[in-house]
Amino acid sequence: MLMKQIKTVSASILTLLIFSGFAMAQTNVTAHGWQTRGTIGQNAKIHGDPFSLPAAGTVSTINGSGAGGFWIEKASGELVVNFNTLAEANGYTLGAGSYRAIPNLKDGANSASIDVTFTCP
Repeated sequence: MLMKQIKTVSASILTLLIFSGFAMAQTNVTAHGWQTRGTIGQNAKIHGDPFSLPAAGTVSTINGSGAGGFWIEKASGELVVNFNTLAEANGYTLGAGSYRAIPNLKDGANSASIDVTFTCP
């Protein structure tokens, strides 16, 4: 009888440890955005794919082409933060929610793109 109880407790502890490990796994979320200069009011375009953070996320990787920084806005369009350079965003923490990231054009650039990866614990 005692051996059966020990096996049941051991199995329960093992299950708890396995599920605790899954709960602690990190999640990476990548935001994508682009902008083309064009002619203002005619064919200039900005675009940011909507992304959602399930928990607070910290910027872990930034890749950009033609980008002189970028901004993050809420899904509603409200500005959250503007970075003047890509490096300025390293380590920035953003709360859980839905957002878009859009690059600022560098002087003289006709287009820009940005990929920003957030790591959520």
